[in-house]
Amino acid sequence: MAKSLETWSKLDNSAKIYPMLVSKKNQNIFRLSVNLKESVDPEILHNALAITIGRFPGFQVRLMKGAFWYYFDQNTAKTKVFPLDPLSFKKITDKNCNGYCFRVSYFENTIACDYFHAICDATGAAEFLKSLVYTYLNLTGKEIFSDRKILTVGSPVSPEELEDSFLANYTKVPLKKLKVKELQGKKAYHIDGILFNNSGNGIIHMYADVRQILDICHKRNCTITEYLGAVFILSIYESQIKDKKEDANDIQLFVPINLRKIFPSKTLRNFSLFSRVGANPYQDMTLDRLIEIMHENLKRDTDKAYLKDKISTTVWAEKFFLIRFVPLFLKRFFFNFSNMFWGKTKKTATLSNFGVMDIPDSMKEYVDSASFSISSNTTTPLSLSVISCNGKLCITFTRRITDTDIAKTFARHLAEDGAELSVTSNFWEVDNAL
Repeated sequence: MAKSLETWSKLDNSAKIYPMLVSKKNQNIFRLSVNLKESVDPEILHNALAITIGRFPGFQVRLMKGAFWYYFDQNTAKTKVFPLDPLSFKKITDKNCNGYCFRVSYFENTIACDYFHAICDATGAAEFLKSLVYTYLNLTGKEIFSDRKILTVGSPVSPEELEDSFLANYTKVPLKKLKVKELQGKKAYHIDGILFNNSGNGIIHMYADVRQILDICHKRNCTITEYLGAVFILSIYESQIKDKKEDANDIQLFVPINLRKIFPSKTLRNFSLFSRVGANPYQDMTLDRLIEIMHENLKRDTDKAYLKDKISTTVWAEKFFLIRFVPLFLKRFFFNFSNMFWGKTKKTATLSNFGVMDIPDSMKEYVDSASFSISSNTTTPLSLSVISCNGKLCITFTRRITDTDIAKTFARHLAEDGAELSVTSNFWEVDNAL
């Protein structure tokens, strides 16, 4: 029996900032998709969603505006599924999604779900999508079993799924221990390029055999995240900076860290921080050195004691009494003002590696692969995301710019290391350049 959500609930600590940063053109959205081996039946998918949503009370919500903070109210509206919109990462609004903070779409053999980051991070999103696909396949008559890898309809909902794990792992610390400088960062190189003439994104998927990429990483004595992050930085340098005469700031990657791997948590809400990996374009631009930089930064930023202090820093602002009682319109003004003049200058691009989307063996016969993509914006116009499922690794470039040189350079480096890639694109640059 699913646990019902109270009439209203607070956003988790990380989620509080996302509604404040929504603008006319930008919204923090990410997409998880599962590619089946047969075409999707929209009517069956609609029925599967109507069933699945009942298992996830944390997703049965509508974002509301309060006097001091945004909050979630219970949403009892009917769910809908949509043909996949060619305008990738189209804004999720109260009107176009019946008040829900996610949107389920279909295209040929693909089931895609876009999520507004205020509701969850990729871990919670994947649990929802896996359950949806499991229910869909069951409704099509497939004989599949959960193997305890799926949150199935009718299974009990743990209170931990609705937990704000930031608050659960918060400890009061002296002001001098707050990691304010680490969260601030420093000025970063910004990727240049001609923007598309609308808010759409160019999307390039590169598929590879997971074992082949792991073999490359073993030879270079690194993880997949370290390897792909190093190739990404090198590709930005070679495509954007190498032949330019003017000085450039450090290339700074934001790499999300799934805190569930470090702290005990089963939450389906947001529970991640980020590592900021910086590389000097005039000193560090060899692949071996960049792998070392990725390793050094990720090792530092995944230290449990260090992360504990960063969690306390992020929660401190929420608990500080002067901030708690500032009216919401002033909070929005402050966040947008500070982001305009400081936040947008501290990041070159995002690299997000979800890891493995683990599905039951009985589902693998019907699932080809998965993909994961995160929206880019006008000031950080390129992002890279990675996921593996059923033995296939999917690397996705999401762009607000027409130029594809960084992605091409990235693919060339992987091919030189022996990776065999198959590439798909939405070719958004063909008709949507200024």
